[in-house]
Amino acid sequence: MADATAKKNLDNIFTSFIDNLGHVQEKLRDDDSSREMSGDFSLEELLTKMDAVLKSVSFDATKVAIAFRDPPLPKPNECEQLLEGAQGRVLALVSLYYGVPKECGQSLRKALNKICMKVVIGLQELLQRIKNDRYQSSQEQLNSTGTVWAACEGWSAAPKTNKEAVLAEIQAEAGLVRDALEEVEEAQSSDGEGMADFLEDLDAAVRGEEPDSSHSSRRNRTDKEKAVLVPLVGLTKACKNCLKKVRTAVKENGSMDTLEKVAQLDKIAEEVRRISSQLDELVSGMYIPVNMSALQGNAIHLSDIMHQLLDRTQGSHVCTESDLQWIEFLHKATNHNLEQLKNITKQEGLR
Repeated sequence: MADATAKKNLDNIFTSFIDNLGHVQEKLRDDDSSREMSGDFSLEELLTKMDAVLKSVSFDATKVAIAFRDPPLPKPNECEQLLEGAQGRVLALVSLYYGVPKECGQSLRKALNKICMKVVIGLQELLQRIKNDRYQSSQEQLNSTGTVWAACEGWSAAPKTNKEAVLAEIQAEAGLVRDALEEVEEAQSSDGEGMADFLEDLDAAVRGEEPDSSHSSRRNRTDKEKAVLVPLVGLTKACKNCLKKVRTAVKENGSMDTLEKVAQLDKIAEEVRRISSQLDELVSGMYIPVNMSALQGNAIHLSDIMHQLLDRTQGSHVCTESDLQWIEFLHKATNHNLEQLKNITKQEGLR
């Protein structure tokens, strides 16, 4: 009976702190504000403070997990003090994030927001796990504690300037584009076979089941569906090369010595973030039966994004005289592959 009462008291305490962390997440998701930059503001000093707070949060997570590893259960007032300490450090972290002015760059703020969010979510999940396990140690608790550690340790690889944040975003998008290119080339090298259906049928055979009869009618591509993969590969390669070239330009020439240059880097990042999601739309439409109209529409949209990124890059300080040649080439390559795709999708005689 005493144990049940103690756990009920702990439930009330944990629920309150879990809800508080949920409110912090909501504020981080909705955040579009920052403090004004003061004359004595130092980004380096603020980031040093964030580093120290993150180390404290990691230690707090360990203390919370240890407190419920072995009986007896901590008393309610001890538990409250423990969680108040962890919550206080999280609030300090978020407060420091809010102290990063927009003048430091939206891409950097976005990266810092992501770190804060991971830490807050990780700590909330740890508290929820302890509560769900009825305040007894479990492997899941250890995993949740490790998640908080990883979120805090992720700081070491996180960008510390707006330029680094933009480079990281371009690199991340480039990885997604490489995956998409592999997918399109795989479809092309398989001579247009419906690989997704084939794998489903293979899994069914392993389970001793009959394959889906509807797959047989979708097994092979028409000549038109095969032909359209060529410009699809071309467009995807253009995306890959564009991101590679833009990243090099930002890395070699990107500057943050004026607010205008910081804003230009952010504008480049905005265009970059649009590529992979639109490319996913395009690639997902290549599987049979292919909707040629939708495929063409997605290709046009992707091409527009590519041109906008190239124009944005050309109009910024990262573009030098020597960059104009590859920018022009990628404009032409994008247009060439789009026209090829348009010609194929509207050919009535090609089945």
